[in-house]
Amino acid sequence: MQRPGAIQFYVAAVFTAAVAVVSRASWIVPGDPSQFWNAMAAFLVLALVSESAFLKLPIATSTSSVSFIPYLAAIALVGPSWAMALTGIATFSAETFVRRKPLIKIVLNTSKEVLAVGLAGLLYLELGGTVSLGAFVVAPLAFTVAVCAYMVVNIGAPAIAIALSSGTRLGDSWNRLVGGSLLFDFLASPLALLLAFLYTEAQLAGVIVVTIPLFLIRHVYSVNLRLEQNNRDLLELMVKNLEARDPYTSGHSVRVARLADALSHALGLPAKQIAQIETAALLHDVGKIHEEYGVLLRKQGRLTAEEMALMRTHPIRSYELVRIISGFRGGVDLVVRHHHENYDGSGYPDGLAGEAIPIGARIIMVADTADAMTTDRPYRTALGYNEVLAELERYSGMQFDPQLVKLFGTTPAVRALLEATKVGQEPSRGLPTHRAVQLA
Repeated sequence: MQRPGAIQFYVAAVFTAAVAVVSRASWIVPGDPSQFWNAMAAFLVLALVSESAFLKLPIATSTSSVSFIPYLAAIALVGPSWAMALTGIATFSAETFVRRKPLIKIVLNTSKEVLAVGLAGLLYLELGGTVSLGAFVVAPLAFTVAVCAYMVVNIGAPAIAIALSSGTRLGDSWNRLVGGSLLFDFLASPLALLLAFLYTEAQLAGVIVVTIPLFLIRHVYSVNLRLEQNNRDLLELMVKNLEARDPYTSGHSVRVARLADALSHALGLPAKQIAQIETAALLHDVGKIHEEYGVLLRKQGRLTAEEMALMRTHPIRSYELVRIISGFRGGVDLVVRHHHENYDGSGYPDGLAGEAIPIGARIIMVADTADAMTTDRPYRTALGYNEVLAELERYSGMQFDPQLVKLFGTTPAVRALLEATKVGQEPSRGLPTHRAVQLA
């Protein structure tokens, strides 16, 4: 649930924590000043370049970069204090002049980076790590703990901010930010050791040598994100192709996916399962792309009994299409197949009842019906949120899972989505309405 004012208080708390860590720092220049300032200049440039080559993440306008590698290397070369200074300058500059974030995000992102580097540096020294520009000594335990501390703060701080501002669970925000990148980041972290070692041995040339694998890692991240987005775009293209044949359901699948996502979050399901349910909701009617449904979708009058029987086969056809993608088998495909099963066992295609129906299918049943009721029909105008909730409660335990109906009525995100639905529709195909608004 969103908490007005909480995000401002949280940002202030993170800023205060960063200031507290900085205030305890020692600002003595270690060793030869000329060598020290050369190192600071080289690492500042590398950090700025790394911050500028950021990647946009598909959650709350978040971004990611490989700047953590020069930050961690700086801890071992110039110490935690100066590493924090370098981090603060690079992050603030990138957030302000490159990413052009609003002030509150500039403060949060700069503060959490400084805090992450500061805590990582303090742990590094506490566990026996050394600081030197002349001779690098590997301290595996100290470095590993420092990396873990940095990643926990670096991911945890924005995850909390997203949870507070969007109303999502902290675990979901964390998982969506991490995605599959945490393992990559951890495996890439030894490059910080290599960077520190090469700088002590070859100075600027060492930095240049490490820059190549640094940006290869960035390229791998970029390719992975593009593949994920391309897959999503292809799925939406398939759905839009279907909806182009059926003007009555224009945008329907996307709206159902959003409602299903909101209900899944409210139910507290794991992030991976939520993603599967959202995908299933997007594809739940994809079987209607087959030509035998084309005539039915274009028919203006009421469907005959035979036509209705044919229409009721679409969950199976959708299931068969979805499971062609190997990654959708055993999860997404089963949710798609059973999205018209009623809670009392009177649905189709397999007559499942209660808990035997996959939770994702039960969620889509609620989301699918709710979206239908909030769009205009020839026999009625679009219903409001309270009217939709009343209909769902009327058929709770029969068509719908009672727990989900209760969640529907207590989840602000669901209400916001329904009230934002403003879609005019043409005359209906005469689908039965004896059970709320049962879609074929």
